[in-house]
Amino acid sequence: MIFDNARYLSLLIKRVYKTLLFALLLMSFLVLFFAKKWHDAIKIDNVYLIAPDQTLTANRTDGSLVRSEYEIMAFAKMFLEKAFAHNEYSWEENLAEVSDLMDKESAYLFLSKMDENIEALYKERNAISTVTLKEIEVNTETQPYEVLLYYITSLNFSSLGDVVYEDAEVEGGMYFQIQPLMRCYKNPYGMQVKKLKFLQKRSEN
Repeated sequence: MIFDNARYLSLLIKRVYKTLLFALLLMSFLVLFFAKKWHDAIKIDNVYLIAPDQTLTANRTDGSLVRSEYEIMAFAKMFLEKAFAHNEYSWEENLAEVSDLMDKESAYLFLSKMDENIEALYKERNAISTVTLKEIEVNTETQPYEVLLYYITSLNFSSLGDVVYEDAEVEGGMYFQIQPLMRCYKNPYGMQVKKLKFLQKRSEN
């Protein structure tokens, strides 16, 4: 009787051991499988570019500094909005954000144009400005990339008293180079503006 019980316990222990060993191997396989999937997932950088008529997707593997024409155009439009579309409450925040997208020389030139007289339009006269992109050219054959764009800045005033200011429109242009950078939280596009130049409006001829 004692031997029968011992044999039964021995068989039971062996079965439990095999079951635990199988479960351990299965868990190890699943951990390795999902770890590889997670590693592959974080190496892919998906960038979604939303246009009025379509949504474009650009895929980049980690470490690539190549930017497509669509990405550059989307970045340039965002840069233009941050640079010239303001109101009393967004003025300071927009200038800080757009300055972070430029190198020091370009940021210094840009901020020198946004003097106290421009600031007074928003802070004292309740101006609201919007910007419309008229034309853009992107050259991806050079490194850094080159961007040439022309725009219209519309200035509207909210009348709060007897003094009424006339709305205005100003046409202008910009040339700048784009240096690709590693993407980050503050700069998801992974681009920096360099060699910024302000241009007169393009002649109709």
